[in-house]
Amino acid sequence: MILRFFLVGIGLVIVVGALVGMNLMRDRVVAEMFANPQIPPVAVSAAKAETKTWTDYLEGIGSISAVEGIDVAFEVPGTVKSIDFKANDTVQAGQRLVQLDDSIDQADLRLYQAAMDLAQRTLDRVSSLRSRGNAPQSDLDNANAELLKAQAQIARAQATIDKKAVSAPFPGIVGIRKIDVGRYVAAGDPLVTLQRLDQVYADFTLPEQAFSRISQGQKVEVRADAFPNEVFRGQVSGIEPVVDTASRMVKVRATIDNPSLKLRPGFFANVRLILPERPNVVTVPQTAITFSLYGDTVFVVREKQAGAGQQKQPAGDAGQGQAPAGPQLTVEQVFVRVGQRQGAIAEIVEGVKAGDQVVTSGQLKLQNGFPVVIDNSVDPTRPPQAGS
Repeated sequence: MILRFFLVGIGLVIVVGALVGMNLMRDRVVAEMFANPQIPPVAVSAAKAETKTWTDYLEGIGSISAVEGIDVAFEVPGTVKSIDFKANDTVQAGQRLVQLDDSIDQADLRLYQAAMDLAQRTLDRVSSLRSRGNAPQSDLDNANAELLKAQAQIARAQATIDKKAVSAPFPGIVGIRKIDVGRYVAAGDPLVTLQRLDQVYADFTLPEQAFSRISQGQKVEVRADAFPNEVFRGQVSGIEPVVDTASRMVKVRATIDNPSLKLRPGFFANVRLILPERPNVVTVPQTAITFSLYGDTVFVVREKQAGAGQQKQPAGDAGQGQAPAGPQLTVEQVFVRVGQRQGAIAEIVEGVKAGDQVVTSGQLKLQNGFPVVIDNSVDPTRPPQAGS
C-alpha cells in the first residue's frame, strides 16, 4: 500500500513538472514573438512631396450678359408698315429695322411748312412797314411769333415721323421678330431684341470674405455648359461697392472678349478669379491624403536601420512578402493641414516637407510603424504602360 502511494506521488510530480515546463516554454516563445514581430511588408505606391509655384483662385457662379443689349420698341403708337430685317441678321448702327405708317404725319408736316412760308412772308412785309414807321411794334411781334409757332409745329411733326422709323442704336445681332406687318403697336411694345456680342459681361458673386482679394483688372477664366471644353478669358471690369445684406455676397463683373460669338446672354457661367501666384508651395497627390472628422493624415515613408540583433536578409533570399536587404522602410502616420486643391494635387500647409515620400495607394492596409515595400505598379491611378 505504501509503495502504491509512493509511485502515485512520483507520477503526479512528473506530470506537474511537465505541465510547468510546457507553460514556461510557451511563455518564452510568446515573449520572443512579441519582442521580434515578423510583420510582412505591405506593397504600396508612393510619391515625393514637391514644391511648386501655386496659382490661387476664387470660384463663383453667375451668368453672361451682353455689353449692349436691348429690346427694341417704339416710342409712339402706330401701324407697322414694313419690317426691314430677318431673324439673326447682323445690323449696323443707324440701320432701319421697322417703319410705322406715317402718312398722316407727313401731311401735317406739309401743312405746317405752308403755314411757315405764310408766316415768313407776313413777317417780311410787317418788317418793311415797321422800318418806314407805317406799322406798330405789336404787329411785328405777332408776325415773328407766328413764324416761330410754325417752325415749332414743323419740328414736332418731323420728330414724330422720325420716331415712327426705328433704327438700330448700335451694331449687333437681331433676334426673332415679335410683330407683323399691319399690326397696331402701342408705345413701348417690344419689337425685337438687339444684342452686341463681340464682348460680353460675366456677372458673378463671391463671399464677402473675398472682398479684399478682388481688384480691377484681375484675370478671370469663364466656362459655359454649352462649351464644356473651352475656356474664355477676360478681366474684372467692375466691383459692386456694397455687399448684399441678405446673402453676404459681393457682385463682380468681368468683361470677356467674344470674337467667335459663342458666349450668349443668359448662359450659366462658372467663373474662376485668378489670384497672384505663390512660390515654393508643398504639394502631394490628393490620393495620398486620408480625410476624416478627426483630421487629415498621410503616411510618410521612413527608413529604419536594422538593429544590433537583426541580420540583413541576403538579396538572393528575398521572397514574396519579405523586405529586401538594406534599410527597412516603414510608415509614419502624420496629421497634415490641407490648403487649396487643384486637379489631382493638393497643397500641404503643415505636416509634410518637400522631399518626403508619401504613400499614394494601399493606405487601408497600413498602420503606424508597418513595414512597406514601394511598388508603383500597384497604384490604381497610374496610367497603364504600353503592352501591359
